[in-house]
Amino acid sequence: MAGTVTWTYPSVKESGDRFLDDLALFLEPLGLEQHQFHYLTLSLSEAFTNALVHGNKLDETKLVTVRLTVNDLEISADIIDQGRGGLEAVRTRPRPELLAESGRGVDFMERYCASVEFMEDADGGLTVRLRVPRRHEKKRVQ
Repeated sequence: MAGTVTWTYPSVKESGDRFLDDLALFLEPLGLEQHQFHYLTLSLSEAFTNALVHGNKLDETKLVTVRLTVNDLEISADIIDQGRGGLEAVRTRPRPELLAESGRGVDFMERYCASVEFMEDADGGLTVRLRVPRRHEKKRVQ
């Protein structure tokens, strides 16, 4: 399966559950290993929640757009908010305590994705781009 899907959600708490439902239906036919599915879902959920809460500040007039692209090699996801100052907030964020109950979303994304990029558009909205490989390759021992 290859292609791109785009979803747009209002910045309300209920959109988080709707996004996770849409994501699960999209990922199911890809045949990901269980840990890949879990890590990708966790990372995308964190990015989505950050866009809702920190980017758009739960302003229901603002939207969060999710664009998922799948090819034979990788899954790429863009999570785009309509907030302002998100890039600076990411750059200057304090590092959370190891067992903190919040503030660890970016750390999860960086741990479980092959690459994480943060880009700000001309209007100040933040795009978080996550990439994960389609297949988990085992390292060879020589």
